[in-house]
Amino acid sequence: MALGECSLDRILEKIPRPNLGEMLELYRWLDDMARRIGRVLAESAIFDKVRCVVEFDKADAEAIRELIERDPEVMVPFFVMLCGLSDREFERLHGIRKVYELGRRPEPERLGAFAHVVNACLRHPLYLETVLFKFYKNWEEHQKRHVRRRVEDVVISLLRERGYDAGKIWVRCGGKLREVDCAVPPNPDNVRVAILVRTGVFKDLVKRSKEFSSEFDELSKCLAGARFVAVYLVPAHERHRLDKIREVIVKERMGKKPYDFVALTEEDLETLLKKLAEWGIPRRGGS
Repeated sequence: MALGECSLDRILEKIPRPNLGEMLELYRWLDDMARRIGRVLAESAIFDKVRCVVEFDKADAEAIRELIERDPEVMVPFFVMLCGLSDREFERLHGIRKVYELGRRPEPERLGAFAHVVNACLRHPLYLETVLFKFYKNWEEHQKRHVRRRVEDVVISLLRERGYDAGKIWVRCGGKLREVDCAVPPNPDNVRVAILVRTGVFKDLVKRSKEFSSEFDELSKCLAGARFVAVYLVPAHERHRLDKIREVIVKERMGKKPYDFVALTEEDLETLLKKLAEWGIPRRGGS
């Protein structure tokens, strides 16, 4: 979509992507989000196409709400980032709990409250390039912190969907409280399968493999009889290295008890489900 000097392509070309080789999918997602946000703003009544300026000074809360409703999935995080308030601050200062959920479920009353806060924060015109750059870099940092958590959610959600009782737990082990990314069942006194979760790229692999192995050694002392699974979901652009990645992870356990299973792809997670059945791990209800 070209808007003369307001071209989204030109704006996106200027944004630095320092981790492009490591997080290609993240940047593709960010580019898509920025384009969707740009289209919503550029097609709105408060956009000056000559100056490429979003005239927030001419908007009221209802105008902000209308912008959000055009594409809430991207406009909610956009306005959260632009206002500079964290989700906790939205709750503490304005009583809006779990603000990001509005992107998935834009409940009228909560959305109205959110629009009022945004309107109060944005009282001056801002260049389209400025607001997209601000969102892009802030959301990039926000999501880099949550990559591992998203992978944990993928693993836990899949197991639960297939009937297994699964979740994150903490166990007292060696005098310390240690985290298990995903346990089946999520009962510290009766863990049958302990799943260690990471994600990353090839250059981080040796470090991640050592982390896996160290956690295995520490937890196996306190989770007697549990199966141990390493999940290291590999980004799509590094799938051609699966054999080498698996080799590095497995090699780290040479001379020690090996992992019961290593999963590198979501297809491997399907195989893990078969392994759980082979190991006699019951589903909810004991089936």
